[in-house]
Amino acid sequence: MQSENYKLLLVDDDDIDIMSFQRALKKTGLTYELDICKNATETLEVVNKHKYNCIFLDYLLPGVDGLELLKKIRELKVFTPIAVMTSQGDEKLAVQMIKNGAFDYFPKAELSPDYIQKVILNGVRLWEIENQRVKAEAEIKENNNRLTAIVESTHNNIYAIDKELSIISFNSSFKNRISSQQNIDIYIGQPVTEIISDPEVLNHFTECLKGNSLTYVEELTINDEYFCFETTYNPIKSEGETTGAAIFSKDITENKKFQKELLQARNDAISSAKAKTEFLSNMSHEIRTPMNAIMGLTDLLLDEKIFAGTALENLKSIRYSADNLLVIINDILDFSKIEAGKITFENIDFDIRQRMNELHKTFDYRSKEKGLDFTVTIDEKIPAILKGDPYRLNQILFNLVGNALKFTSKGAITVTVNLIETEENKSKVQFTVSDTGIGIPEHKQSKIFESFTQAYTDTTRKFGGTGLGLAITKNLTLLQNGNITIKSKVGEGTTFGVELPFETSTLSKIEDEKTNDEIYDLSKFKILVVEDNVMNQFVAKQFFKKWNTEVLIANNGLEAIETLSQRDDIDLVLMDLQMPEMSGFEAAELIRSPNTPVKNRQVPIIALSADAFLETRNKVLEAGMNDFVTKPFKPDELYQKVLKYVLKAN
Repeated sequence: MQSENYKLLLVDDDDIDIMSFQRALKKTGLTYELDICKNATETLEVVNKHKYNCIFLDYLLPGVDGLELLKKIRELKVFTPIAVMTSQGDEKLAVQMIKNGAFDYFPKAELSPDYIQKVILNGVRLWEIENQRVKAEAEIKENNNRLTAIVESTHNNIYAIDKELSIISFNSSFKNRISSQQNIDIYIGQPVTEIISDPEVLNHFTECLKGNSLTYVEELTINDEYFCFETTYNPIKSEGETTGAAIFSKDITENKKFQKELLQARNDAISSAKAKTEFLSNMSHEIRTPMNAIMGLTDLLLDEKIFAGTALENLKSIRYSADNLLVIINDILDFSKIEAGKITFENIDFDIRQRMNELHKTFDYRSKEKGLDFTVTIDEKIPAILKGDPYRLNQILFNLVGNALKFTSKGAITVTVNLIETEENKSKVQFTVSDTGIGIPEHKQSKIFESFTQAYTDTTRKFGGTGLGLAITKNLTLLQNGNITIKSKVGEGTTFGVELPFETSTLSKIEDEKTNDEIYDLSKFKILVVEDNVMNQFVAKQFFKKWNTEVLIANNGLEAIETLSQRDDIDLVLMDLQMPEMSGFEAAELIRSPNTPVKNRQVPIIALSADAFLETRNKVLEAGMNDFVTKPFKPDELYQKVLKYVLKAN
């Protein structure tokens, strides 16, 4: 529980929402003072008088929207962290709020004590970081100013003239510059026109003597050598009257060269980042597209309920493996998330023994192919149901068992799960993966957890792999407050130990996810599926056939436009994004265009894409589409979103 007293402001005109917020805030256990404003006028008054740690701002307010109020608050130079509260479907508006200075947003439907506490603490931390950054920048700027003053006083050209354009002062740098360039000596009282004849510079003198300050960057070539000077003309005043001009000319030749190099480096970095993003986006599309077919067909087979016994277990194992493969794909494709340590973790109930059984089924066949014994044993004292992230646990164990299988040619692989500590409702569990493989030299063991690192230089050639598995495994373990160890001896084998903390669930059993017999029926509607992948067309048709829906297929955006131009009875469009002829973005923009050839430009459009990046989701909304479903899609999610929009449209 936090001991700090937080000063908070809630801006909301709905009494019910205010009461809900107060109840949730009270349950956080934080020490706080809460002010409440119901309109923009009250809000602007209090933020000008009081300092708050965090402001919760409703988007819909009487007389003014949240975006306009946010801008007015920032105009008052109030930079308190602001979290936007939205209604369902306001995500696009919330994005605009973020762009204009809000630091977070969340739907009111997700209001909870944990979420409020998280927003407050993140806001306070953001505020502290911002203050530290501003302070650091101020210190850097001050130091730079001091350094610049020293450099300018010794290496730059300074001189002054009176109203008659006679030189009244100069420094040695200016004298040396004139001497080297023109081979003449200058003196006090000398007309400046004897050493400077450039009409543009003479015009600068005249303008400055009128009382105006001027700054110009002058580039020139002297004896085939490039020079660049930043020259400032400042009026010299006495009792309010301009009596002369002080000229300060700084040699910025090296800076100019550096700026050009920096600009080139920046452009190269932008090009590289763009290429990386495009590569990851394309890889996401290429990998997730066939995954959509695999998972979709597996779901269809499970829904048919025609399999039993071993066949059903095998089918569930395929679905289980596909789920975990999808988690791994998501992590590997999003390198920036891994590097920034922003991987998210589930906290859900799961059957630890069921997970270990699935692990055994997944690797038992492959082990037998290599003539290896593969056993999984679990401590009876471990609770039946734990609470944590089963998918990250699978990812860790899949990496470790996969490595063991890769580097073991004879003997056995053993997975042991032991309860090593219990405290109230928490359990610390140790997962040990042992093999009788090639082993790892002691001097290499400290480096195998580094990215793209393997114990031997020829490992990739002999055994395959990227060298990312153990690095990801270690990161996933540490981010869950766990610990990972290694013991190995060359020629005898390796043992990895992973300790992870879990909560003990109040459940005694996990219900089968496939027990829902709800009837899905979309028989009144016609759906246009725009998809260039034949297998994904087939999967979509099979699901909509189950839901009694009439389906039309377009192979690309161009065909979709043609179909929508000929028919006005399409209730919804499922739009893939990356397609030949015309992409989903282009098709959506044309459908929404005032000059569109389609009969119903308001037809609901749901993007159905294998590209799961946030930037893509934003582009989807900007193109005029209503929503986004990621491949491989969850049938329930797809059904609910289709139903939502077809009912709204009809």
